[in-house]
Amino acid sequence: MYLNICAFTSGKWGESLTEEKINYLSNFVNLIANLSYDNMNELEAYKNDKIVPQSDFRALVYKVVDHCEDILFDCYWKGKEFDCCDAFFPAFTEKGFCYSFNSIHAEKIWPGKENTDEAEIKINYIYETDTKWTMEFDGNTTDNPYSIYIHSSDELPGVEMSPQHIWTQTVNKMFFASRTTYTTADARQLTAKQRKCIFEDEVKLKTAEKYSYWACMSDCRMRASMDKCNCVPFFYHQVSGFPYCDLEGLMCLSKIADELRRSLNCPCELGCENTVYEVEKLSNSMDEEPIEIGFVSWPMIRYKREVLFGWVDLLVAFGGIAGLFLGFSLLSGVEIIYYFTMRAACMIYRNSETLIKLEEESQEKILPNIDLGLKISKDETKISPAKVYPMVIPNKKMYANVPFLN
Repeated sequence: MYLNICAFTSGKWGESLTEEKINYLSNFVNLIANLSYDNMNELEAYKNDKIVPQSDFRALVYKVVDHCEDILFDCYWKGKEFDCCDAFFPAFTEKGFCYSFNSIHAEKIWPGKENTDEAEIKINYIYETDTKWTMEFDGNTTDNPYSIYIHSSDELPGVEMSPQHIWTQTVNKMFFASRTTYTTADARQLTAKQRKCIFEDEVKLKTAEKYSYWACMSDCRMRASMDKCNCVPFFYHQVSGFPYCDLEGLMCLSKIADELRRSLNCPCELGCENTVYEVEKLSNSMDEEPIEIGFVSWPMIRYKREVLFGWVDLLVAFGGIAGLFLGFSLLSGVEIIYYFTMRAACMIYRNSETLIKLEEESQEKILPNIDLGLKISKDETKISPAKVYPMVIPNKKMYANVPFLN
């Protein structure tokens, strides 16, 4: 189970400014802390204003966002209590700043974290033999609701993703089902457009190690941002060759935010192994109670994508039809092609001397003239006289001594 809780942050600023200026700067800080493609156009109000911070927005976000212990408490994992901030890590997403559970793309190091040299994200697993398959936590939704996203561990909330639930403490139980689709290796003989999916090692992305639909769309938007404004928003993970935008760069991106969000023609398909999480059951609560999120049942629904009729099957079917109606086999066709292509080429390159010798012999040989015409010549109409041979008539005296002739 992978969970993101995105809570809107409240800004913090110095007290030496006027109330109007504090509100002005606080709105800017809140906008930066919750920056996404949806609200990026609001930066136009701070255009050419040198008072507001101009760069290093990630450090600014860390200073003003609500800390984990301020928004998450009383956490239980599979029925056992644990420290919320040991499992929920900060994450910058296209939907804003979040705290992520079991996501490999969460931030491992951030200001104020102890033992930064040994920072790591521990992945928590659910087994069929566990007594409970749920995560339970409580929070303060008085000021702002919590947007809850459920997705795979190698993803983060993106522009195309909507929250499975917006929690305002009116629901105390939320159960979902996962549906996994996997693809057999035989599907590699088809193109990505034919099978409507891409294997994770089939397409190499500059911004991610493995392919997924989320990674492909993020990579597409990052490339478009680089082409248009030579930088990318700070809510993407840091990648070599993709520098973060300063305020001027964000102003540039705000002009094309709608295009980056909706109009990009990205050649992205779903991964050939893809999991979809759907909420199956919500239970309303009468009081403000903690929320319990988990599987409605042990995941048993798994779809399989495979090739039922491939190129080999087509070849076999075509050969059978040709043999039935034409008396012609594909093997004979292969032999004909081999005789006039590969065999001829081998004779030319390997037995060229023999071919030259045969050519010389054929030129020196005198061929007889053979008339294949149907017209009868005049010489053939003359009848040649037959030869007369003398006939000897036997006499009885010649065979007088032969008993059986007397």
